[in-house]
Amino acid sequence: MPKPLTPEQIDALKAVPLGGMPNKLRIALALAQVNQSDVAEETAIATPNLSKIVNGKYGDINWTTAQKIAEFFGCDPRDLFPSRAA
Repeated sequence: MPKPLTPEQIDALKAVPLGGMPNKLRIALALAQVNQSDVAEETAIATPNLSKIVNGKYGDINWTTAQKIAEFFGCDPRDLFPSRAA
């Protein structure tokens, strides 16, 4: 599975505050210069479901799905889906 983020990009991803975003997937996509279809194809997550996750319309994401997406980017799931309490 691809790991399109460099260690420097992962550090940049971690440094971005969550703010009003539901997660940091949109940032990871931009840093890796990949689109949602690329991630969906590699992770076997349906494109509409991935789009809902990116846009925060999916509700709670399960840990297995978060791990698949994080594995694609080569980072920890918590880098993409940080706790708002953290």
